[in-house]
Amino acid sequence: MLRATTFTFDDGERPMRDDASAEARARAPEPPHGYAVPTPGASASALLPESTAPDTSPTARPWTPPASSRRSMATLIALAASAFMIVTNEIAPLGLIRLMAADLGRTESEIGLVTTVFAVVAMVTTVPLALLTTRLPRRPLIVATMTFWSAGALVMATADSFSQVLGGRVITAMGHALFWAVVTPAAAGMFAPEMRGRSVTRLMLGASGAGVVGLPLSTWLAQQTDWRVPFWIIGIGGLVLAATIAVLMPSFRTAQGSVARGDLPSLRRFIRVLVVVLLTTSSMATTWTYITPFLVEVSGFAESTVPVLLALAGATGVVSMWLTGRFLDRWPVRAVALGEVGLLVMWLGLASLGQHKPFAIVMVLLQGLAWSLLVAAMLNWALRHTPWSSDIGVGAQASTFNAGNAVGSVLGAAMLAWWGAQWLPLASAMMSAAAVALVAAVAPDATRALARRGMRQRR
Repeated sequence: MLRATTFTFDDGERPMRDDASAEARARAPEPPHGYAVPTPGASASALLPESTAPDTSPTARPWTPPASSRRSMATLIALAASAFMIVTNEIAPLGLIRLMAADLGRTESEIGLVTTVFAVVAMVTTVPLALLTTRLPRRPLIVATMTFWSAGALVMATADSFSQVLGGRVITAMGHALFWAVVTPAAAGMFAPEMRGRSVTRLMLGASGAGVVGLPLSTWLAQQTDWRVPFWIIGIGGLVLAATIAVLMPSFRTAQGSVARGDLPSLRRFIRVLVVVLLTTSSMATTWTYITPFLVEVSGFAESTVPVLLALAGATGVVSMWLTGRFLDRWPVRAVALGEVGLLVMWLGLASLGQHKPFAIVMVLLQGLAWSLLVAAMLNWALRHTPWSSDIGVGAQASTFNAGNAVGSVLGAAMLAWWGAQWLPLASAMMSAAAVALVAAVAPDATRALARRGMRQRR
């Protein structure tokens, strides 16, 4: 019987204590640098059938960095800034929903469906666009993507009708889809394989910053001027960043990066990852798309206070993302489990005590912590198990992510129109509970994998 001290959450995740396997690893030959191998404490190839284990033969071609570490870091900063703009555009309607509805003569539920259109377009186009562009060099592809996306933001900035708003969201959704399909493997691929988790979290710091600065600032600017002003800034900023990336980024293809494929490729495990992503994002979109009506109508906050609350959630999200990079490579699935539990507690708190302002503030802070952890952890988990190239795997994960956004925003719109905002967190809690149960089900699979590894070592 395996001792509790050797229990893990996922195939290849570091056990808490395993001295015998540590000695075996010390005697094992060092794998080639061309693969994103697990951290010390896990033996990926021992957990895989021989046909799916990484190629560790002497003929494997070593990986070489596409640029100097300084240039790669400067590029990563530019890509993180782009992620900040991309996500700010995505979530801006959360704070602008009431202003847009009043100006365009639409209900809040109808404006909320703008989020649904965005999510559906991104969901449908992510994988096809990734497949069409998989052989293209990353630099011109990302520059073209940012330019196209910026054009959509400027369409929003000049919109004077609901149909033009929808058109702008369709364009930015397509740019958003391709950006996230290619940027994560590109960012991680510029650094050594053991830096994958840290490079992903550094990239996602930009996305988290959208919650701290982008969303509250765009909400405040819109309240002081017009809801179109934030989109002018987003569109022009995107063009500036496209030019910056064109200058800084080295040119290479996905296959030339250090994260060309998953280190534990498995279609079965990858499907499990996608189901967790779908449940989690559906849970999030159901309530958070309409968090402004909830905080105003249920918690009793003034509408002018909402940007401050969103900034607080974003600030805790940045802290969470920064801390995540320290342990994401060591505990990829435990990180997902921790985030899912945090999200579930937050929804239950809002559902039961969200009408009390102090408690609502605490739950908003918890949302920032749990959600930022989950965004990075789920992405890293998908990169680990993708059975295809990393850009296709990330594309599939991003498509599923947006499918959850679409499902959640539609469900939330219906509940908001029929029953009111107070019921939204309860629906989100049910989906989060299902995600927690699915992540917990990973444990028996991991226990069997550890047993198989022990048997191989004793032979």
